[in-house]
Amino acid sequence: MTPKQFQKYLDRDGGCIHCGETESVAPHHRLNRGMGGSKVRDVPSNIIVLCSAMNTLLESDAGIAETGRENGWKLRTGQDPLTTPVWLPQQGLWALLGNGYDVTNVQRGINANNQDSTRL
Repeated sequence: MTPKQFQKYLDRDGGCIHCGETESVAPHHRLNRGMGGSKVRDVPSNIIVLCSAMNTLLESDAGIAETGRENGWKLRTGQDPLTTPVWLPQQGLWALLGNGYDVTNVQRGINANNQDSTRL
């Protein structure tokens, strides 16, 4: 990913979507690219900006990974990033991410496990 491309994600997300951090951030693939890093999944709907701490926790802590799945930050095989909403706690809303770096708000107050999405 080029710096220009990453800047588009920063502009769209405003920093880490979880905590708002703007300094120590990295692109995170919602649907993992897998071993070898397939470029097919390098599309805006599949990439969010996370701080280094949350990015690490999503990959290393089972509880945080489950929270990530509930919030659309980490997808399971077969889920489509274009049609799977992502919880944006800094904005307090659910949104669909488009492949043109666009964000569309959607009505969804309860996450996949019927828990209040505002708990984070």
